[in-house]
Amino acid sequence: MKLRSRLQPLSPLPMATMADVAFLLIIFFMLTSTFARDTGLDIILPRAMTSESLPKREVTVWVNRYGQVRINENWIEPGDLMPALRAEFAQADVKGVTIRGDERVPYGTIVTVMDAAKQLGADITLAAEVEAGTPGAIVVEP
Repeated sequence: MKLRSRLQPLSPLPMATMADVAFLLIIFFMLTSTFARDTGLDIILPRAMTSESLPKREVTVWVNRYGQVRINENWIEPGDLMPALRAEFAQADVKGVTIRGDERVPYGTIVTVMDAAKQLGADITLAAEVEAGTPGAIVVEP
């Protein structure tokens, strides 16, 4: 007479199921993570034929099509542009300004921002997007 053991042999861990769980976790974290992008205003940058990458950190001034102005992460009134830029220059220890203006913003608004930055002795850069595939487009690397 053969006696049965009361203990069942341990089965190995199902590795296929663990792989499924790992992939599901990867998908979950990818979907719930945030992606770093330029946050801020809904603007459409004008197109340009050339561009140059800037290695240093600069103060970014956003101007939307309604003339609203934002410096880095702070909304400001257009009349407070000079003091706000002065404070940003002191905090960041830089003298460069990148102006990211919507292509539909009135020309006078951009000139006002440029004038305020120039009065503080800033180097001014106007942001534009290079059209991909445009014949003769030049992208300058530093």
